[in-house]
Amino acid sequence: MCWALTQPALAQEGSEAKESWARDVVVVTGAPEGISAPTAATTTRTPTPIEKIPQSVQVLTRTLIEEQELQTVSDALTNISGVVPTKTSEIVLQSPIIRGFNTDYMIDGLPAYGLPSGVVDPGSLVNVERLEVAKGPTSTLYGGGRGAPLSGLINFVSKTPEAKQHTAVSLRTGSFNTLGATADLILPASDTVLFRVTGAYEQADSFIDVISSERYSVYPTALLHISDATRLTLRGQYSRIEQLEYAGLPSSIALANNSGVDRFTFAGAEDAPPTTIENRLVTAQLNHAFSDTLSGEIAARHYESRFDEFSSFPFPAVPVAGTTYGFFTASLPSDVDQDFASASLQAKLQTGDISHLMLGGVDVDQTDYTASLGFAPLGFVDYADPSTNLPFGSAAALTDVQTDAMATMAVYVQDQMSIGEHLDITAGLRWTKLDIESSYVSGGIPFVDTDKTHYRVTPRLGATYQVMDGVSAFAGYSEGFQGVVAAFGVTDPKPETSQAYEAGIKLFEPFPGLTGTISLYQITRQNVRTADPVNPFASVQSGEQRARGFETDLIYEPSSALSFLASYAYTDAEVTKDNTLPVGDRPTRVPEHSGRVAVRYRLETGMLAGLEIGGGATVVSDRELTLPNATSVDGSVLLDAQGSYDFGPATLSLSVVNLTDEDSFEPYQYLAASIVTPTQPRSAFVTLRTGF
Repeated sequence: MCWALTQPALAQEGSEAKESWARDVVVVTGAPEGISAPTAATTTRTPTPIEKIPQSVQVLTRTLIEEQELQTVSDALTNISGVVPTKTSEIVLQSPIIRGFNTDYMIDGLPAYGLPSGVVDPGSLVNVERLEVAKGPTSTLYGGGRGAPLSGLINFVSKTPEAKQHTAVSLRTGSFNTLGATADLILPASDTVLFRVTGAYEQADSFIDVISSERYSVYPTALLHISDATRLTLRGQYSRIEQLEYAGLPSSIALANNSGVDRFTFAGAEDAPPTTIENRLVTAQLNHAFSDTLSGEIAARHYESRFDEFSSFPFPAVPVAGTTYGFFTASLPSDVDQDFASASLQAKLQTGDISHLMLGGVDVDQTDYTASLGFAPLGFVDYADPSTNLPFGSAAALTDVQTDAMATMAVYVQDQMSIGEHLDITAGLRWTKLDIESSYVSGGIPFVDTDKTHYRVTPRLGATYQVMDGVSAFAGYSEGFQGVVAAFGVTDPKPETSQAYEAGIKLFEPFPGLTGTISLYQITRQNVRTADPVNPFASVQSGEQRARGFETDLIYEPSSALSFLASYAYTDAEVTKDNTLPVGDRPTRVPEHSGRVAVRYRLETGMLAGLEIGGGATVVSDRELTLPNATSVDGSVLLDAQGSYDFGPATLSLSVVNLTDEDSFEPYQYLAASIVTPTQPRSAFVTLRTGF
């Protein structure tokens, strides 16, 4: 096996290669180990060689996911520069971050709306063939809900049915009474009708006292070859995550030298109902090739999401005495109902010496969002004395209601031009009409009631030039646009906009085995929605924030026995113009320096053939906890290790997290307060996989 972010798709010599479709990408499979494809579709909606894309895009392959024993999206994204993942424990609280700003998830290139976007997290990687991360605005080709992501997107590319029947199952156990299982069933009914069902289940306690969680998901897929030129793909998803909500640890306690508080303590109502997140979606995608040069696609999705959040938390997050805080309980049910449809045509043209790959299409989206909020006083809890934890009691009466109805219609065009053997240019435009009807009512009193229509044209222009074999220079400019829904404190919401510049070098085997991207960038965003520093239940729109920096993502595979991954990001993010936030302050959670190295060695011959060992180190610098900046949490160095042995009928794997048991803290999003969570202590997990 091997890891790859931008490695070519190859089948082993003598193996039978076979193409299998996922949305906007053809993955070539052959040998059982698999090697990732050289293309990515997330930035262009066409399968394009990564070295010809004038934008930074990284791909996490299925091989990498399995070899590092990655279980969650958060775990996986630590491998990519400039990304701050959202932990599973806080997905109802926080969105993932790319290059200093919140970003969104896509599923097979189609939107799934969440507020925050972390709610879309499926809670498992069992059905993920690969993760594609595109950095910079993507508003030229994407939209839905409030609009397109403004600083990049994270796209889940799902597994697809194959022609050969196969069953794969796994069992996993380890620290914190973890017990889980996965299944992947490939079930071809005939040469033209193929089925695949994947699923996962896990229950576990936590390193935080009294907390437990349960996650399960199922993903059925059908692929119908209607004719040689036409195929229909039907996908479904049901996922559920259930866990007792954790409100973190006040930084004043956690960062004190002798507070007397156990870092893993839980304070609040131990008997609170669990917070639950349920996601359901159905997707249909029809592809038809009219000729060798003209093809079309129609895709439609219905997505439903609901989370019921129950919590107990300190409010305000300042002590009444010593380590004793006043606590409240809260109830927050939220519902999303989204319908999305897209139709596009793709054409290959030749005009003189210029080859064109033209793409044009129309997107329409209707998203309805409703959320209610109620909170009530609980009493006083001493973090140093768990016996003071109080019963949850009845759920708080719902007093605040937010209702949003968002309708999008957009038309886009894109031209990917190849001029000679070395120069490639990508140019695109998107015209968007976005209607937002939004209201916020508190205690029966309407605080915000808006009905606005926004029109925007978002351009993109970029070029790559092959300097020498395996080395290309690239540069690009793009703009972003996203609507802002009503919220308590935002009485006249204005659309968020962004402008991004990027330039760098792409490596595609200048010498055998080396691939990757090195880039410089700047993103400027206006009207950024942030938490109100005065009222944690309200929001404000800041004037302008900017992020600029340097990133590198490299893979070196000198042979099939050795893989080496290295990523690094320098992120200079700050408020540049504002009426309420101090100019020069940094956004929360974003480290100035971050990076990761990981290595994998495989014994391919001799008595120990089938044994693989690997490990990695993840490094982050200080991160701010609040905006305005008041307190930061120190950086950390976390080591991990993995090993596996293929003994024929099955593979046994061992993974260890936080190998040196570093006792650091990390930022934790909770009501914009100065809150942290302890880093997961040293933990070990064993996985047994087999297939037949």
